[in-house]
Amino acid sequence: MKTATQKAAARPGPGPGDGVLVDPGWLAGHLDDAGLRVVEVDVSPAAYDHWHIDGAVLWNIYTAVKDAGYRAVVTAARYSLGGQDRRIRADRAAVHDAIGRPGTTLVDVRSAAEYRGDCFWPSGGMEPGGRAGHMPSAVHQPIEGLYNADGSFRPAAQLRCVFSPAVLDGGPELITYCTIGGRAATAWFVLTHLLGRDRVRVYDGSWAEWGRIPGTPVERP
Repeated sequence: MKTATQKAAARPGPGPGDGVLVDPGWLAGHLDDAGLRVVEVDVSPAAYDHWHIDGAVLWNIYTAVKDAGYRAVVTAARYSLGGQDRRIRADRAAVHDAIGRPGTTLVDVRSAAEYRGDCFWPSGGMEPGGRAGHMPSAVHQPIEGLYNADGSFRPAAQLRCVFSPAVLDGGPELITYCTIGGRAATAWFVLTHLLGRDRVRVYDGSWAEWGRIPGTPVERP
């Protein structure tokens, strides 16, 4: 097993966005801090076992983070988690109520093919028994172009060019969704923490839930 602490030209302190981002130099200088924990989020242990940052722990998105149908046995801990924060998370009922409602914009951050209903999954595949398409009234807002070549987020001025006026300057509330919630959460993070847009929520069930439930409204061009 390999581990790595990458060296980089350090900027003084965390990166942009009011302390929500750090650069490689800052992280390298704080890996031994008692109050810091580095977490690698991935879909399998393969990449983590091959190479990871010194001291990082692995969160497998399917066995540790997803719902009870995916979750492995969790060891009891001596801390407790608070209830869900409905200021940042929208469930299926909230999304259904938001369809066509003035003041709330549903933001579909999937690819054009997913939005059109040409495929159900980002891989291009369909889902047996599932329906492809998009939610009625949803604004299509792909999020390609958020990153620099090294994987870091682009400056705020460039990030603003990625999003349409309907998203940046639209109604008071936004609800983002994608297929399983990952891209929707990324859009939430950029809009909220890097661009200063308030009242943004994530529908974490996203299309994997919506498109597989009979009776949910689905549109196709």
